[in-house]
Amino acid sequence: MPELPDLEVFKINVFNKITSKRLVGLEVFNPEKVNDSQAKLVSELKGLELLGINRIGKELFFDFGDKKIVAAHLMLNGEMSIVDEADIGEIKYKIFSFNFERESLVFRDMGGLCTIKYMPEISKTPDVFDNTFTLEYFLDIAHKKSRVNVKAFLIDQNIAKGIGNAYADEILWYARISPHSIVGKVPDHVLATLHASIGYVLRNAIESIKIISPNIISGEERSFLTIHNKTKKKSDTGYPIIIEKIASKTTYFTEEQVLYD
Repeated sequence: MPELPDLEVFKINVFNKITSKRLVGLEVFNPEKVNDSQAKLVSELKGLELLGINRIGKELFFDFGDKKIVAAHLMLNGEMSIVDEADIGEIKYKIFSFNFERESLVFRDMGGLCTIKYMPEISKTPDVFDNTFTLEYFLDIAHKKSRVNVKAFLIDQNIAKGIGNAYADEILWYARISPHSIVGKVPDHVLATLHASIGYVLRNAIESIKIISPNIISGEERSFLTIHNKTKKKSDTGYPIIIEKIASKTTYFTEEQVLYD
């Protein structure tokens, strides 16, 4: 599944790759995954210019101005492709396409989970890069969720949007907190380290992806990950990497991470 760092790179690359931003049409291939009809979307969006692509949590928001926004959630296996209009027929498992003057942006998903929403309701839950995701907010929620497992706490999209399974492991390792820990047992000064680690790990991941896969617009780039990495047996500090199911997720960690229970 693409996670926040992947999506941050996707949004830049997709916008830069579309040579003409004027929308000349669109197609709904899987009506069950699009919340409005093709006729309505065409009538309201055709002829408009794509002004930008934003990200909140794990969704991309395509902004056509005047509050006309289309949100795309790629889910587990969703992908985007930029192709000549004549080549759209060659793409399997299509969900939706934006058709611009010179090419089309196609959303596909062999699992059929990718969703497209026109004029989506914006959640009040902060994205982890939003300026409202403050340490004060983080500590307040942590105190209210004191009995929750720390791994489950990090990936809960109702607490903060954007942290997925792999990066939760990276963040916990960087903060040296065991994923078996209970939130209420973690001291506030360690929670402050955890909060700071979220921004540090995710921003560094974005820069790593830009270097390793500078043109990526689909999939995921994980080769640089320190802990959640199938190719590694030990952490950079020499500790064996342990793999267990924690919070119903495959979790990578080491014994150097402190257990607070």
